[in-house]
Amino acid sequence: MSLTDKSENRDFDKKKPFSLREWLFSHDLDKRMFIYGLVFGLPGMALIFIYPSLAEYIGPEQCRFLAVTGFYCPGCGCTRAVRAMLHGHFVLSVLYNPAVMYGTVIWLLYEGSHILELLHVPHIRGMKFRYGYIYAGIVILLANWIIKNIIMYFINY
Repeated sequence: MSLTDKSENRDFDKKKPFSLREWLFSHDLDKRMFIYGLVFGLPGMALIFIYPSLAEYIGPEQCRFLAVTGFYCPGCGCTRAVRAMLHGHFVLSVLYNPAVMYGTVIWLLYEGSHILELLHVPHIRGMKFRYGYIYAGIVILLANWIIKNIIMYFINY
């Protein structure tokens, strides 16, 4: 064994320090979305299940966009939809703003499928991340906004 072989082995044996950024971005997009969903979604879900009475204190009394423009904003009804969902009124939640229920269902399916895949449940693969999920959510949000404003215009004026 020559001197150069020993120096190459020493370089190979050295461990690189742990880098969270490198670990997060070394995975493919599906794994990163799963990790982000857990990091941001689990604390929110924990608050919902630990403190169900928080639903009464979410958001302002009236939408500021509605107060200024006289029209509903795209997010109008989201607070009421979250409150209804927390109280188990899922149909009412969809009527207030269907984007809230859509986002919740997509999040649960996505995260749940990846957790089942990590647990090695047979024949279960994690959902693939598709931008179509985001586009569908935007379409639902905008359609709800347009329909609510059309109905408000013809009923109130």
